[in-house]
Amino acid sequence: MNELLRDLAPGSIVLDLGCGAGSFDSAGEFSTVRVDLEPSTVRVSNFAQADAARLPFRADCFDVVVSNHSLEHLENLASALEEIGRVLKSTGALYVAVPDATTITDRLYRWLARGGGHVNQFSSARELALKIERATGLRHKTTRTLCTSLSFLNRRNHRVPRRLLLLGGGTEASLRLLTYVFRLLGL
Repeated sequence: MNELLRDLAPGSIVLDLGCGAGSFDSAGEFSTVRVDLEPSTVRVSNFAQADAARLPFRADCFDVVVSNHSLEHLENLASALEEIGRVLKSTGALYVAVPDATTITDRLYRWLARGGGHVNQFSSARELALKIERATGLRHKTTRTLCTSLSFLNRRNHRVPRRLLLLGGGTEASLRLLTYVFRLLGL
């Protein structure tokens, strides 16, 4: 995502979709419009509360759309993808990051957070890329696998759910150990 944003032409307009308070630092020579279905809990400039399946923007108005860990939360994924294709310029770029539902990390997250608001599970990068291509008309360029550090479990970031006590209570040492063991086991 940062590579894409770093190389934007001055004056470009970026849609940060399903972002809460923001998926990235918008410092740069581009403008950012942030959209989420839920109202932001902090003051965010250029924020619009809207459904991704019914975006309140004209066609072909964004140079880049960023969907950083938001597609898994969308109730109407097909319509949201069509809307992304509608508002993105034909010369634009789309960045998508989603959790891999086949990993132990995603299963842990869903177990601890009782689903965590995830209504879509993605288990194949290729299938998701094809779905995006069909809905948006964009050509898939690249896929990268990102590994997690289990940082979402760090008790410094939130109150510790009782279930987390079974996995070391969310201490940094326990999370480092779990990460090491999971990678060693290929999970």
